[in-house]
Amino acid sequence: MKRLKKRLHKPQLLGVGVMALLLGLVVSPTAQAAPAAAPAAEQCTGSWDGITYWAKSPAGRNGGGYARTYWNSSTKQNCVKFWSSPYDGLASHITLAIFDESGDYSIDPPKEHPANHRYYAGPLYTWFDSTGQCISVSGSLVRGGVTYRLNTGPIRCG
Repeated sequence: MKRLKKRLHKPQLLGVGVMALLLGLVVSPTAQAAPAAAPAAEQCTGSWDGITYWAKSPAGRNGGGYARTYWNSSTKQNCVKFWSSPYDGLASHITLAIFDESGDYSIDPPKEHPANHRYYAGPLYTWFDSTGQCISVSGSLVRGGVTYRLNTGPIRCG
């Protein structure tokens, strides 16, 4: 009898990786050096490119929330974080995704564990060395019954 291999899709792999981290099966070299930061204090590491990417309303107006991207030259990773704006807790269902040219991506909240973020989503990092690659960022949030969407197209190339 032929045995079939089950191939995991990227969202499933992300869930497996998160579960391994939660169970302590994967240890990063820096995990022992410093205590984990509280979720509200988590920020992207690296340098901000000085550009704010605004989520747009259906009418095309900036508002609702904004994202910022960062490059960490020591880890060779891009990072993104998406905030509700103003930071008053009025937004709901904040989602964020970061994609690199190789097709790898990260999402927050993960599809396996949906959440109702009210203030921010992220930080999300590219998976591997993304030197010389473009990234794309997308996300959405609901504020006052209006859905604002964020789509950057290719950014931070080089």
